[in-house]
Amino acid sequence: MHKTVTKNNLEPILKEATSILLEMASNSCWNKISENTSYISSEIVNNEQHFSKKRIKRKKINDKKTPKSLAQITTELKAIYENLYDINLLIYKSKKKNIIIEIQYYPKSSLEPDFYKTVKDNEPMLHCKLPIPPYQKRKTEKYDVNWELGGIRHEWHLFWNWLRFNLKYRNRLKNIR
Repeated sequence: MHKTVTKNNLEPILKEATSILLEMASNSCWNKISENTSYISSEIVNNEQHFSKKRIKRKKINDKKTPKSLAQITTELKAIYENLYDINLLIYKSKKKNIIIEIQYYPKSSLEPDFYKTVKDNEPMLHCKLPIPPYQKRKTEKYDVNWELGGIRHEWHLFWNWLRFNLKYRNRLKNIR
């Protein structure tokens, strides 16, 4: 998808990007991916937090948000359109009957002043992202689309990944001594 994102075509572009994201999820995840979508939006904030702390904070904030329709989210994004540098679509939460898409945006006002001058008149970029869990070994293996939300399955995979790692390197250290 290499179309220019303008204020006038924002909603159809987001609708097309949603379809692409859902197809990516269907191909990569074992979950049943619903076509019934709702949306939340979030500003991408620069901070130096560790990934896992960011993920926990993001979940707490997003759980308090009320999902909206694409038309409602588009209206919100149009209001800040001139300040949009980057728009990212991610699956926040997938259930059997509906799916919540998170639209993250990075404002131009958060850019370094020198870089801002070079991109201030540019249209925003658009990306569809499907995060891959850290324990994923092969691209061919399917995984839980909701892994970032935590849960027992995610914790189980993290534990086994940690255990395999420790056993592998413990044996190597024994062989060195």
